[in-house]
Amino acid sequence: MAMDRSVFVLVSVFVVMTWVVSRADDVEAGHSKHGEAFNEGPRQAAVLMKGTGNVHFEITTKSKEAQRFFDQGIGQQHGFWYFEAERSFRQASKLDPEAAMPFWGMAMANVNNEKRARQFTKRATEKKANASKREQLWIGVLEKFYTEDKRDKKQREQDYINGLEEICHAYPKDVEALSFLCWKLWQAKDSIPIASYEAVDALLDKVFALDPNHPSHHYRIHLWDNKKPIRALASDALCGQAAPGIAHMWHMPGHTFSKLGRYDDAAWQQEASTRVDHAYMQRAMILPDQIHNYAHNEEWLIRTYNELGRAKDAIALAKALIANPRHPNYNTLDKAASSASYGRTRLLETLVKWELWDKVMLATGGSLIPSVKQSGHELTRLLAIGTAAYFKGDKPRLAETLKQVNAIKETPKEEIRKAEAPDKKKQTTTPVASKKPKGPTEQEKARLVLTALQSLKADDIEKAKDHMSKELLAAVWIKLGNKTKAAEVAARFPQDLAGSARQTETYVTCGKVDEAKKSFQRVRERAYAMDKDLPIFRRLTALAEKLQTTGDWVKPAPKRTDSGVRPEITSLGPVHWQAPQAPAWEGMAVDHRIVSDKDYSGKPVVLVFYIGSTCGHCMEQLNAMENAYEEFKKRNLPLVALSPEPVGLVGNAGKFAKNKTGFPFPILAARDKEVFRAFRAWDDFEDVPLHAVAIIDAQGKLRWLDVSYEPFMNAKFVAEEAERLLQ
Repeated sequence: MAMDRSVFVLVSVFVVMTWVVSRADDVEAGHSKHGEAFNEGPRQAAVLMKGTGNVHFEITTKSKEAQRFFDQGIGQQHGFWYFEAERSFRQASKLDPEAAMPFWGMAMANVNNEKRARQFTKRATEKKANASKREQLWIGVLEKFYTEDKRDKKQREQDYINGLEEICHAYPKDVEALSFLCWKLWQAKDSIPIASYEAVDALLDKVFALDPNHPSHHYRIHLWDNKKPIRALASDALCGQAAPGIAHMWHMPGHTFSKLGRYDDAAWQQEASTRVDHAYMQRAMILPDQIHNYAHNEEWLIRTYNELGRAKDAIALAKALIANPRHPNYNTLDKAASSASYGRTRLLETLVKWELWDKVMLATGGSLIPSVKQSGHELTRLLAIGTAAYFKGDKPRLAETLKQVNAIKETPKEEIRKAEAPDKKKQTTTPVASKKPKGPTEQEKARLVLTALQSLKADDIEKAKDHMSKELLAAVWIKLGNKTKAAEVAARFPQDLAGSARQTETYVTCGKVDEAKKSFQRVRERAYAMDKDLPIFRRLTALAEKLQTTGDWVKPAPKRTDSGVRPEITSLGPVHWQAPQAPAWEGMAVDHRIVSDKDYSGKPVVLVFYIGSTCGHCMEQLNAMENAYEEFKKRNLPLVALSPEPVGLVGNAGKFAKNKTGFPFPILAARDKEVFRAFRAWDDFEDVPLHAVAIIDAQGKLRWLDVSYEPFMNAKFVAEEAERLLQ
């Protein structure tokens, strides 16, 4: 990577000339010259991947490579891997700019973003004359769907279905037409209810008659998921195998297996999904929550581990989610469906479920589950602490926890109304107080529960019983010697593994041995993967003889013959997210001194990739970093800024600093675009730089990365997140 200074300067002279020419346009730095739709989405080149589905969708193109990338995009589209599908379609378009269908593909990849889909459809329409009659039919379907007219959503969806049926009729052996018709019949069900599930299933049979390994197995699982999951079993055994490089294809069979109570199979599928995701993230330097289905799969896997009694695995995964990199746009405690939120919630849920009271106290007493401003999360934390204090007999801690609950200012529930301002380009968000909810608030519920645990008075317990878990309520009644009420509550325990285990124990305590034996049989059949050092496992082992069970009371794991041929799961990737190795980097300072990653060996560093001194937003970003410089300094976090500007121009950035002479951190000229490209801060399709911020730890691991057409301005967040990640 190192370059002689004189060579560096000569290269910079050439770059000065090309830089001035390249910026001589009206496009804002970092933005696409093709329009707003191209600002978002993938900006880096696609690569041909393995395992995205063996599909072929013939298009009119002079480029064999464009066809290959288009086929890859179709496979990714079938796996709902929309981000990578758009990247593949865009790569096909770069290879053959006159081809119409790659723009159709980009529109399809934005099924959840109508604004962008309309813009891509318009591009496809503009190039429709270059396409075959068959392709024109495909483009026409989207063209009609996205036409803004007086049709309601139901009619638009019906027209879409009718258009796909027309393609199927004209080309009866077009497996993709049949496949996308099946997808649309399912996807449009909220507007046009499926009249016959059997009819759609029969269409899928036609797909598999033409291609037995087509990724449409994904659609069969969705079709029957909320209707009759067992009907999808044949596709569950083939779905992930049809496109093993797409995590969601492994995830989907987990839906079926969970609903059939086959939690061992569900766990395998969900774990395969997360491993494939993590392997991809390492290769592509993508943060976990940038993948839309990621957190959903993770939290479900934690619940599945708990269904099996695999508490250690559930705890480890929840901790990993908490440790994942955060981002104000997609991973914060305020976003319910995020790693941060799910990790915290599922960790407490797991520790309480398995009565790991010491671990509750340890987790909530440090940085793992600290006190937070979000009242919902904080109340859950305090309720777990109070419950643990009760079972540990720690009355002072219980009293203190109740005091903390009373002191919380609960976040008000508001309905957010978006009102359009006179200037249609601007939106205002007006909070409108919601009506007072019926019944007690979450704070009041927590107060009632902890008050009951503190007083152990029957009146207080009656007031709190609807807000306690059934297991906790039964334990309280047993504490008070009311075994009749405890047994009544035990009859309503959840029938998962933990609930059945506690039910067995409660029935024995209450003298209902026959009921305990029945419950124990359910536990025996489902405890084959259960952690044997769990308190409830040890207690059940002690009770086994009383329940007339000798020897190993756990029955063997079920043997499956219909789960499909599976790869070795560890070959798919790591089970937890791991930071990839950061690329090497270097740049030249104004004094022609070369600075590189080697100068920061053994130290963390924050890199800011800015586009140039002529970019107003870039200068605002550097000013934001300067304003937060003390935040970085007190955390021993060096800041380094790199620009693709030549060394003769980077000095201009200093004019925008507070003292007009320079920023308090190094401003470097990157050797060439390869430094930017290595960190994904380069648009490969338009050959221009992008904005980026990277956090690299002392071991050279890339712990956080933001790449965008706009600079990341929240410097304080970067400093705080770096500190959290590097702890």
